[in-house]
Amino acid sequence: MALPNELSERLLVHEQGQLASRTSLGVGGPAPFIIEPRNRKELMFTVRVLHEAGLAFRMLGHGTNLLVSDEGVDEVVLHTRSMRSIYHHGERDHALRCEAGAPLSRLVSMAHDQGLSGLEMLIGIPGTVGGAVAGNSGGIHGSMGDVLVEVTVVGDDGTARPTDCAADEFAYRVSPFAGQVVLDAVLQLEPKPKGVIMERMTGILREKARSQPLSSSSSGCIFKNPEGHSAGQLIDEAGCKGLHEGAARVSPRHANFFVNEGHASAVEMASLVDRVRRQVLAAAGVRLELEVEPWGRFTSLS
Repeated sequence: MALPNELSERLLVHEQGQLASRTSLGVGGPAPFIIEPRNRKELMFTVRVLHEAGLAFRMLGHGTNLLVSDEGVDEVVLHTRSMRSIYHHGERDHALRCEAGAPLSRLVSMAHDQGLSGLEMLIGIPGTVGGAVAGNSGGIHGSMGDVLVEVTVVGDDGTARPTDCAADEFAYRVSPFAGQVVLDAVLQLEPKPKGVIMERMTGILREKARSQPLSSSSSGCIFKNPEGHSAGQLIDEAGCKGLHEGAARVSPRHANFFVNEGHASAVEMASLVDRVRRQVLAAAGVRLELEVEPWGRFTSLS
């Protein structure tokens, strides 16, 4: 694969860039090129040039919901980690506009510092705004779609396309912006005393710390919760807690988190996923659906 000269000459490009170090699970091989746009214009420019050249690409934020194959991927990867700006919206009261690569941890902290409530449910989720928009990140306390009022995506021609949105367009792990190139998002928040915001954040984080392996290398939840069920509970009841394939293990703390205990391979992770899925199907008659997104070629994942 050859990258257009106008990209390699103007942008930050890593040839045969390693993906394992750019994901929270810490597994996977290289991409032929990893491009790091430093601002909105560079991202828009990159999308246009790649589309005109007929080159497929993938979007990468914090890499928290990915399982990359050991062979890596064939596509160009656009890594938005340098696009971190968060600022007040010029026309909406108590609203923040955030670039795609802004870390959720920084966003939650900044909202608290400004006395703005609505993002407490994102505490402890180590992703970025772009990924949270595309996947409607969140949990039992709420999700990203609850506060989104506008999302700007990039069209194939490199133009910015702002789109208004509302909470009823989102559902559990469902977003109208899935698969699109998110440029930035506007979040409508509400003013509250900082102490009230901190109290809720602390309670949610304490709850997560009791039940999730927050300090371990993982991709977050491996499987979606089937309707009417908890994936973690189904995995636990099927006797899978603590199972391992090499250095890939089902967390003893939360059965829907698979952790990398050292130098796990993607093959080991995929084998463990397949093993757990088969045991749950045999025990409960429920086929678990992946929440983690596989990148590259796998024989056992779908």
